[in-house]
This record gives sequence, C-alpha cells and structure tokens, in this order.
Amino acid sequence: MTDAEWSRLHPLVRPTTRGRPPADLRRTWDAIFWIALSGRPWKDLPEHLGKPDTAHRALRRFAAEPRRLLRLLIEVADHPHDPWPAMRYRVCRAFRRVCRVVPLEITLAAERLGLRDALPCEPADLPRPHLSEKAARYVFLWPWLHRLPPLRRWYDVIHRMMRGNYRAWRTR
Repeated sequence: MTDAEWSRLHPLVRPTTRGRPPADLRRTWDAIFWIALSGRPWKDLPEHLGKPDTAHRALRRFAAEPRRLLRLLIEVADHPHDPWPAMRYRVCRAFRRVCRVVPLEITLAAERLGLRDALPCEPADLPRPHLSEKAARYVFLWPWLHRLPPLRRWYDVIHRMMRGNYRAWRTR
C-alpha cells in the first residue's frame, strides 16, 4: 500500500478504544489485504506481515462495527470525482472474507453502492427484504390464491425472491 493510500485509509480504520491497538496498524492492514487478494488461508501469511491471528482478529473487530464498515464501503464506492480503484478492490475482497459475520443490511448496502466484488454471491441470490412490504399489500388475497393459479405463482415468486438463495450468500 502506498503512503497516499494509507494516509487516506488510516482515518477510516483507526482502532477504537476497545482492546490493545496493533503495534503497526499499517502492516496489519497490509496483511489483511494480502490475504484478501491471495485467497489463501490465514496460516499462509508471510512472516514479514506479522502474525495471522493479529490480522484476522483486527478484521473481525472491524467487521463487528457495521457503521465503520459501511463508512469504509461508501468511501471506496465509485465516485465520479474521486476514483480509487486499487483500494476499492482490496476493500471489497477483504469484505468478502467477513461477509458471513456482518449484518445483511451491510451486504445489501454494498450491492446498492455497486460494489459487486464485495458480494458473497450473485446479486440475484441475495435476499430482498423490501419485497415483503409489497407482498404484505396483497395478504388479503391469501384465501383466494388457491382459486387463482397465476396470482398464486406470482406470490410464490415474490416469496422466493425475498428469501434469496441462502446457500449461495451465506456459506461462501
């Protein structure tokens, strides 16, 4: 990571008061990005980047604070006046490493921001909780759905889309 990238990233990833801060925060985030880009297990982290446990713990602590994570995703999202493509890709890949422990709202926010590399699956496989509001409008039709097969099929499609493909977005 270059000095310019670190100077821009540091205010966003500065540790909170909880716990002892890492000795070298920049090296820790270099380790996180190395793992995220290589796709290798944490135990394969090179020694010059520090201990794998330290980097993994730092990433999980950061992911446990959804507001900070969302702020980082917004910062690296596509902005017409300020492109930051190299860091965007690194942050998205790191997000994928922890997407199982972040709330669903943050994953859906990453989709709305256009960060496809951050998503754990295809956007069509993600749940669509906002569809439940549309389906709730037609609850009064439930007693007649068995008599109206096209309406029943439409209702089933909406419910399938609301759930998403759980295996695709939660297990990777």
